[in-house]
Order: sequence, then C-alpha cells, then structure tokens
Amino acid sequence: MTRTDKLAYSLHRISGLVGGLFLLMLSLTGCILLFDNAIDGWLNPSIVTVAAPANGGRQPYDAAVQTLQKQFPNAQLRNLILYPGATNRALRADLNEGRERLWAYVDPYTGRFLGQRNMQNAFVRQVRNLHEHLLAPPIGDWVLLLVGICLVTSVLTGTWYYRKSLLSVFSIGVRWNKPKRIVYGDLHKYLGVAALLFLLIMGATGTFFHWEKTVDRLFGEERPRGPRPEPVALKLNTSVDALLAKSATTVPGFVAEVISFPDGPDGPLVVRGNGADANPFYGKFTAATEFDPNTGELTKVFNANEADAEYKFEHINEELHYGRFGGLISKTIYFILSLAMTIVTATGLLIWWTKRR
Repeated sequence: MTRTDKLAYSLHRISGLVGGLFLLMLSLTGCILLFDNAIDGWLNPSIVTVAAPANGGRQPYDAAVQTLQKQFPNAQLRNLILYPGATNRALRADLNEGRERLWAYVDPYTGRFLGQRNMQNAFVRQVRNLHEHLLAPPIGDWVLLLVGICLVTSVLTGTWYYRKSLLSVFSIGVRWNKPKRIVYGDLHKYLGVAALLFLLIMGATGTFFHWEKTVDRLFGEERPRGPRPEPVALKLNTSVDALLAKSATTVPGFVAEVISFPDGPDGPLVVRGNGADANPFYGKFTAATEFDPNTGELTKVFNANEADAEYKFEHINEELHYGRFGGLISKTIYFILSLAMTIVTATGLLIWWTKRR
C-alpha cells in the first residue's frame, strides 16, 4: 500500500466517522421529503384531502380567498397553493396571524373551510427543518456544511482507495455466509459503488447549499436587518381568477401552482407556475407573472429559461439534490438510492465498530 493509499484510507475512515450519524439522519429524512406531500396527506386526511365530485369542477379561486378572509379577518395571507394536478388535494393557504404561522385548508370544489394548524408543528415541516438546519440554524447549517464536505471526501477517497477493484464488487457480490465483518464490508463496497454518482451529487449539492447559508453570508454583502413587520390583512381590489386568466394568456401553456400575495401595501401579487417550455432542472416554478394588486396591471413576466447563469446553477443544484426533476420516476429512484446511502453509512460505522472490538 502506497503512502497515498494510506492517506486516502485514513481520510475515508475519518470523514465517514465524523459525518456518519448525521448522514444516517439525512438519508432517512431525505426519503421522507421525497414524498412529503403524500405523507402529509396520509397523516392529516380530514383537512388535507378532499373528494372530487363527478364533474370535477373547481370553484373560482376568488371564493377560496373570500373564505379565508372571513375565517381570518386580521391575518396576512402569504401564499395559496393550488395543487392543479392533484384532484383530491385541498387548497393550502400560508398565513401569518400575529406571530403565528398557519396552514389553512379550503375545499377547491365547495369553497368550504376545512381546518387549520400551526405550520411549525407539522411533521413534514419539522423533518425539513431537521434535514436542512438540524433544527438549530445557523449552527446546524455550519454542522451540515462539514457533513457535506465529509461525504464528498469519503466518496472521493473511497473511490481512489478501491480504484483497482472498483467494478469487481459486482462479480463478488455479498457473501452472506461469511462472518459479519465481511458481510458489512461487501454491502458497504457493493452499494457504495452502485450509488457512487448519487452519493457524490448529494455531497456536492448539500455542501453548495450550506456554503451559501454560512460562508457566503458571513463574508458576503451584509443584509439589512430590522424588526419583522406586523402582518397586514389582505385587501385586494382585483379578481384572483382574472389575474390567473391573464397569466395563462401571457405565458404559453401556463399552469399556475402558487399565488403569492403582497407582503406589504406596495408589494406585487405573483403567480408562479410552469409554462409549456418549462425545464424541470430550473426549479419547481419556472415561470411567474407579477401584478399590481390594486389595478390588476401586469408589471413583470419571468421565464427561468431567460434567467442568468447563477440562477440556473442554483436551481439545477436544488433539483439534483431533491430529485424532483423527473416526477414520480426520479423520486422513486432517489428513494432507492437514499436507502442505499443509509446502508452504506450504517455498514461503514459497523465496520469501524467491529474492528475496535
């Protein structure tokens, strides 16, 4: 074994141990986040899911806005999630009521208010906060930056160390009849090679995200800080449905996904979604239209295909990390690979443990 190989093995072992338990958590929470909407529906069927009528006709979205205004007369309506492709999904509104963030639900077919809950207490929200911040930003962001670097280091050093026998793992397979230490080793190498590209993508994109949240913010341009403004109740002088119709005629093939309401008296109303030319690697929403909420005048049209390189790079990283770019197919593949990542991490820790005994 050369000195370089010894160094690579040492770095592989150290980086795996440092990031090991965190990587187990990240791979498991990542599996949940791949199907967060479905899981949220299973956990909260009485307010999240609805029965679509035979005719499938939705009420105007203005009716849903009016329902929310009556139910929460003093709250700030931030977003209305439309779920256009899910016939059994309730509309979800994000609101600020005082200092409390709420998710409120309206039946899109009847306009009936279904219920509300604290956003921060939602299971899928807590899982996302754990996955992205360890429940403790900004300290958690720094820890996850280190974990991302450890994963990249572990993948690269492991690839280097086993470079001469990398593909032989598929012919050897997993020798289940051998002692546990050998079984752990075979599983670790077999799944590590099978999921090699996925592990590298997860490490690189995760490192990029937390580099932005930590190092960039620490040494970048200082962002203005101040007290959070008090929520302002929504007062619209124009029809939401009219703005959605105008968006559909402005952007070819436009399908609206989210309506973002003004966050202040002079803020725009933004309709986000995807047009016919949507590139799934450029984010969940690749098109948007902005309106003056008082006059209904169209003030801006956004198309991700025309965005700058920085925007595209950031969103490509996000889609590669979360596996949304291919719909259910890519999410299923990512789920399987995330389970492989869990086993690779667990067996690496078990190999270290058995060698200590």
